[in-house]
Amino acid sequence: MEVTPKQLVEKIVEAYRKLPSDQRLLVAIAGPPGSGKSTLAYPLTDALNARLLHHRPSNPSHVERPTSLNLAEASESQGQDDEIAICVGLDGWHYSRAELDGFEDPKEAHWRRGAAFTFNLPSYHTFLSLLRLPVTPSASTTFSSSSVNVSPTGIPFPTFSHSLKDPLPSSLPIGPRHRIILIEGLYTLLDQPGWEECAEMMDIRVFVDVDREEARGRVVRRNFEAGIVDSIAKCEERVDAVDMVNGEQVRTRLVSPTYIIRSIEGQPFSAQAFER
Repeated sequence: MEVTPKQLVEKIVEAYRKLPSDQRLLVAIAGPPGSGKSTLAYPLTDALNARLLHHRPSNPSHVERPTSLNLAEASESQGQDDEIAICVGLDGWHYSRAELDGFEDPKEAHWRRGAAFTFNLPSYHTFLSLLRLPVTPSASTTFSSSSVNVSPTGIPFPTFSHSLKDPLPSSLPIGPRHRIILIEGLYTLLDQPGWEECAEMMDIRVFVDVDREEARGRVVRRNFEAGIVDSIAKCEERVDAVDMVNGEQVRTRLVSPTYIIRSIEGQPFSAQAFER
């Protein structure tokens, strides 16, 4: 079912209000590189909080002016007050560059960073399993690169530093008051062993569709701004060899989404889009 941003808010709020008080609502937001997953997910999180709390969130998830206009970034303060919804990026489960050095073919692993095999799937699965446990004030865990262990701090999750180009621990764990968890990333709806099981743990599955050439242009600009390679020509080479290949895998090996939303040039997922 295709929806607008405003309709998506309505659908998620409706599902949340039917939820038992000891459960969380998990929302996956998937799409190919350059589709606008993150630029949808973070303003959507703020729109959900504003709707449910009847006031603008004190600690918005969306960074109004991120380093790159082509890539949304989560605020480090999101969820620190009365917010119900919080957004998590799958990029936090990238294997670090040091971990990629230990792969059987480190050169290939670094070149293809962003492919499904360069993510720590077991750790991501464990994180989702913890979110599916009944919500109690005492339910808590801590994150490490290979496992999650019980501790008194909530359910931490890794984030991704675009300046360091490596994962970092989040500054705030997911607590009992965080009842809607949005998880955005390439492979959140991937129909492949291990990933498919994760997708099936989601309550709502959103696919962000986009024109392939539009997506390609966005990713080339984004990668150049991020300094991943040092020229537009090299950006184009890597995008075609890696990002566009990953995008086709995401499109063709897709767990059936609950909702589809279109990402169209000139119609950004701004705060106003959720009010139309």
